[in-house]
Amino acid sequence: MNALAELIARGGRQNGPRDAVVGATRTLSFRDVDAESNRLASFLSRELGLKKGERVAIMLANCPEFVVADFALIKAGLVRVPVNPRYAGPEVEFILNHSGAAALLTSDAFAAVVDSISAPSLRQVIVTGPAETFSRDTLAWRDALAAGRGEPFAVDTVAGDGYMLAYTSGTTGRPKGALTTTAARWANMFNCYANEMFVTPDDVMLHVASLAHDTGTKVLPLFAKGAMQVLLPKFSAAEFFRLVERHRVTISWMVPTMVAMLADAPERSHYDTSSLTTIIYGGATMPEPVLERALAAFGPIFVQIYGLTEAPHPDIVLSKREHLPDSATGVRHATGTAGRAAVGVQIRLVDDAGRDVPQGEVGEIVIAGDHVMSGYWNDPAATAETLRDGWCHTGDMARADAAGFYTIVDRKKEMIISGGYNVYPREVEDALYRHPAVAECAVIGAPDEMWGETVHALIVVKQDCAIDGPSLLEHCARELAGYKKPRKLTFVDALPRTANGKIDKKALRAASVVPADAGTQWLSTNGAESSGLTNDAGSPLSWGTTAGDVDTPPHTSRGRQAGKIIA
Repeated sequence: MNALAELIARGGRQNGPRDAVVGATRTLSFRDVDAESNRLASFLSRELGLKKGERVAIMLANCPEFVVADFALIKAGLVRVPVNPRYAGPEVEFILNHSGAAALLTSDAFAAVVDSISAPSLRQVIVTGPAETFSRDTLAWRDALAAGRGEPFAVDTVAGDGYMLAYTSGTTGRPKGALTTTAARWANMFNCYANEMFVTPDDVMLHVASLAHDTGTKVLPLFAKGAMQVLLPKFSAAEFFRLVERHRVTISWMVPTMVAMLADAPERSHYDTSSLTTIIYGGATMPEPVLERALAAFGPIFVQIYGLTEAPHPDIVLSKREHLPDSATGVRHATGTAGRAAVGVQIRLVDDAGRDVPQGEVGEIVIAGDHVMSGYWNDPAATAETLRDGWCHTGDMARADAAGFYTIVDRKKEMIISGGYNVYPREVEDALYRHPAVAECAVIGAPDEMWGETVHALIVVKQDCAIDGPSLLEHCARELAGYKKPRKLTFVDALPRTANGKIDKKALRAASVVPADAGTQWLSTNGAESSGLTNDAGSPLSWGTTAGDVDTPPHTSRGRQAGKIIA
């Protein structure tokens, strides 16, 4: 038996002609999704000869074919390898070769990337759109479906069979493939229903982030409950509001940057968004000022989730109610926290020896539950380091209060040690975000001969706001202990991001290491000489030099002083 495949077939039978997946150019009913996934599954198994457990990569923008491909792999007992469509050729090549992918499902939009890679394990590339766009041999999607069969199809699976091989974002090195099983997928669906979304057939979910990332884990739970799903290939605030109004969207999942764009978008007043009941956010820190603006704009519809590739979210949840202030005091007691342990998940905070830390002290988050990965693909050393004594070690540092709320302090590996003191970048970033002119910021450790490391803050200033270094340092002095205060400030036009939308601190740290005699430095995304570095999205990181001392005039979001360091 294949229980996940039966869940899909049941959704097709019970909801038949109703719209299941709405794309930019094509809409599929529940019956269509079930039938097309049967055709693709049978083609992969019978015609292509793929066996249970082989890996198949999906690199598609948000479209109905992504959902069909996802469900087809479940039915064929094949392991899903999601590839972020923003990845560059070398990143895609690494994932395909490391996973040993036997097939790739993609579209003509990625022809240049696919043609640039070498992946000997690939036996077939199946493409939506014109196959002649590619210089390599490919098979058209419609031909693959035509060669398959529409009747029910499923390969028997057991609890320990592989379901998904998801690659980490690689912010600390090469991505690692986290393998989750079919049993872990069932557990994750239970956790989703119990903690995030109480789905009914009347719900409509708008997917604005890539289905290759977190929002993609919601597709099966919603399909199984008969909810319609709308797919947005590329996020924009205006298109989000248009689709919410048109389809009466009730649920969406997004990263904090998207929430900020929606809260600040002038288009919001032009559309009816009253149907929205739930916006789930995660993947990065939500600055408190952004959350306050979002609550003012949309009301108490937000759910915060914490999770990771190795232990898929939700692991820690901040519910809608916990976003609200106390009715008596007007104070939000959960301000700045990630929430409490999710139903179905065990959380501990431990020291380096694996001992529980006292309440209020900082420790590493370790997680246990049936949803946790079985290990890293072909990497026993990394698996042994992460999975110890039944607990998944996350590398995230947090403290817990008496009510069970967890406050994420930072990544263990990103902690700055300055003069023997531990400085957590997140704490400094939170302080910077409390300055009214700061739009975005990132804090990293900078090498220092005397102190070992010093605190280096990179700042993006809000549009039409002005700020100068001394006043920002004065603000930090009021908010932080002296050893936590930035010793270096860099004003930038934008911060580099990974393909998953997180600020790319690895790129920032690499770009900040420059010769000591290079003069006053600034980091720019559009000027000076290229450092040869790029972020995961392919944007160049450049260095330049300028004359002058550390005293700078006020920086504005439109000025050419952008990026000048104040040491």
